[in-house]
Amino acid sequence: MNRQSAQKEVETKSGQSAITGYVSEIFCSIQGEGLYVGQRQVFFRTAGCSATCYWCDTVAAKEEQRTCTIHGDTRHTLSNPLSFEQAFGQLIDLHRQTVPAAVSVTGGEPLEQADFVTEIARGLHKRKIPVYLETSGLEVEGLIKIRPYVDVVAMDIKLPHATGRDHWETHRDFLKWLVGRNSFVKIVVDATTPFEEIEAAVHLIAETDRGFPLVLQPESGTYLKNKMGAEGREALVGLLDRAQRLALESLLDVRVTPQCHKIMRVR
Repeated sequence: MNRQSAQKEVETKSGQSAITGYVSEIFCSIQGEGLYVGQRQVFFRTAGCSATCYWCDTVAAKEEQRTCTIHGDTRHTLSNPLSFEQAFGQLIDLHRQTVPAAVSVTGGEPLEQADFVTEIARGLHKRKIPVYLETSGLEVEGLIKIRPYVDVVAMDIKLPHATGRDHWETHRDFLKWLVGRNSFVKIVVDATTPFEEIEAAVHLIAETDRGFPLVLQPESGTYLKNKMGAEGREALVGLLDRAQRLALESLLDVRVTPQCHKIMRVR
């Protein structure tokens, strides 16, 4: 589902179309997840996501917001929706201040505003600034638009247990567009995640390309904050071990990595 309501087009006086979008925040930090843990990045976090993950850790960015917060030399806000010129100007200013390795286009779900984030990615690409896309893997048409301007794609697989919905066919289509690209797949695993769903996800990845790296990420509420107590954490660790052993039978690179930015208590 492409939530284009989060993206507007207005006519300028010259008759040209100016794309605007909803942005939650722009800030610099370390990448805390996946294959690029520890890399310094500027995060361009869009606002709006229609996925229904029960463990969502960016709840504030799930809905369109009245303002966008810029965390630079000074902290300030801008009114949403932002024009491309506003958003890109703030992004480049922060990039100059912080000298990151890449810009992470994240959310929310950035591809629900595909035209807007594609313009952002195109502008970064022209400046030879690497673009790292973090996505739920549910917006295939959005991926097709932005793909030429992205250097790395971090794709989630949303298990039915996490969202209450079956996304297998959409994920299958999404993966096909990543073959031959610099990308990896991430699955968030909790103590109550059905092993059969993890198995199905591994099979889906392997049948597309067994060379896709897979990151199994323990759900932070259970793993780091003892949401389910010591027994829940122990069960989660056991499930991750079993899942990694299974995945390595089909895939070449399978890693278990927690959310390191939460361990370090940084944004």
